[in-house]
Amino acid sequence: MNIRPELAMKPTPTPLPESIVLDDDSVPGLAAIPEGPRNSCDDPRRARPAVDPYRQMYRVMRDLRTVVTERNRSREAMHQLQRESIERLALAAARGRREALEHGLRVGAIAASIAHTLGAPRRWCDELFDAARTHDIGNLAVPESILTKPGRLEPQEWAAIRRHPLDGARILGAASDPLHALAAEVALNHHEKWDGSGYPAGREGSNIPLSGRIVAVADFIDALGARTSYRNALDEAEIFTLLDFAAGMQFDPAIVTAMHHVRPQLPRIRELAALHAAQAGNGSLQPLWWRALIAHG
Repeated sequence: MNIRPELAMKPTPTPLPESIVLDDDSVPGLAAIPEGPRNSCDDPRRARPAVDPYRQMYRVMRDLRTVVTERNRSREAMHQLQRESIERLALAAARGRREALEHGLRVGAIAASIAHTLGAPRRWCDELFDAARTHDIGNLAVPESILTKPGRLEPQEWAAIRRHPLDGARILGAASDPLHALAAEVALNHHEKWDGSGYPAGREGSNIPLSGRIVAVADFIDALGARTSYRNALDEAEIFTLLDFAAGMQFDPAIVTAMHHVRPQLPRIRELAALHAAQAGNGSLQPLWWRALIAHG
């Protein structure tokens, strides 16, 4: 069931344009082109042109079809390279930890499923699946001792944690393509809060990009379900109780509602994330496996 909440903004990053398709019906076949009179000796002023305009148009359209086909191939090859770059960055962000790798995959799948529920275009959902995997890449600038420290953080340690959205945006923002731009937007905004109390910029409401609002919910749901060095995992009922309590304060209420529609898919998301995390780093590109959730959901 797709819902379109009034409060949800349209995705800001511009997706790659869809491939242009020129059907064979775009121009008449050669057999359909009229030959015209073979001679026009009766009236020299009406003599047939040296170049048949119909055949000339056919050649132009044929050449245009070739150019468009090559352009589409080049764009798709470029998009594959961009996805491969995100794949490598996600592996680097995980620092060799299997749980961190699975967390990124789960957040990506939850985020893409929320976006689909909100009615976002499929292409944008695919890109969000990839982009959300690197939401915490800024933690590469945070010492491991801080990330794994049990108990309360010191003020200077907490300051280092709060810098990771900016560091992540700087790492990802070096590229100008739409996928990396979306990943940078996610990294920068996934700790902003609906009521303006988040960081690093204190954005509020719809001033937070939709991608950041979605990933904030996806990250919250998955992070609380995992055991860490400083807390135990919560069960699903407790997590959704906290999610509902935070609606309108920490989270966009419309996205909280969408998350409830995605909730039945969480066991399958965990299963698929574990399966594909085991295959990560073997040289193959991570498939867009989140689509299986909506195909069978």
